[in-house]
Amino acid sequence: MGMTWSATAMDPARAAALLQRSERIEEALYEREELRGGQDAYLDKAWHAIHFVLTGSAWAGEAPWAWAVLGGTPVGGDEADSDWRHLPAEQVREVAQALAQLPPAEFAARYDAQALADAQIYPDVIWLRDGDEAKDYVLDYYAQLSGFYAAAAQRGDDVFATIG
Repeated sequence: MGMTWSATAMDPARAAALLQRSERIEEALYEREELRGGQDAYLDKAWHAIHFVLTGSAWAGEAPWAWAVLGGTPVGGDEADSDWRHLPAEQVREVAQALAQLPPAEFAARYDAQALADAQIYPDVIWLRDGDEAKDYVLDYYAQLSGFYAAAAQRGDDVFATIG
């Protein structure tokens, strides 16, 4: 199965209510039981490559680029063990604005399979082996991520994201 990235966007009032019940936040987000009307995004295993192309780093990077995939504040339970991260609407807007300035063609120009392989970007076996297929895979998910943040920002939503 592997590590995949997913996110849910929701209005700030609903997000604040969820944050107030930290003992149930992970259960609610995983089960989506209380999230009717929330919008979801999924990057499969392309998340790490997208982060690397945006930031030039495997795990770090400057805001707002680094917030797109790995940003936010840990939520629920022991912060060290939390799988979910929360980005407030203001950060969601900043991510959306940054991604809007990097259209897919420019993102594609930054994509470097050798650099991904050298940096051991997950899943590290595909970048050189799969060539253009791997690049297309990442580009498709980048377009989806850009659209997700654009729509969330337009609605004024917060975002909860996880890798698991």
